[in-house]
Amino acid sequence: MGRMNTYAVKVSRDGRWWLIEVPELEAVGQSATLAQAEEAAREVVSLMTDQPTDGFAVTLTIELPTEARTLWDESRKSAALARELELQAAADARRAVAMLLDDGYSQADIGRALGLSSQRVNQLAKSAA
Repeated sequence: MGRMNTYAVKVSRDGRWWLIEVPELEAVGQSATLAQAEEAAREVVSLMTDQPTDGFAVTLTIELPTEARTLWDESRKSAALARELELQAAADARRAVAMLLDDGYSQADIGRALGLSSQRVNQLAKSAA
């Protein structure tokens, strides 16, 4: 079987409807929900090309208002930074406990000094080893 054509489809909100655009075919359609957008795109391409709806691929690009997309992208960056900082904080906590243990502090004293339960000190000590 030959290589399947892929059609780029732009999907954007237009009032209460989702506008489906297939620039390559200069064709448009609509769907009531975003969940129906791919099916609607396939129907548009099928009608314009006389191919069955499973005879090609579509790639949807969902266009959102610029401000919302920017905020979303920033939120993803912030979440990634938070994960990175959390990993660093955990590594620092393990090193601090290991350092105090090496200096001869008991796990009970470390817990009292750092405001941790003895179980948490034990976990940090094991994961630092």
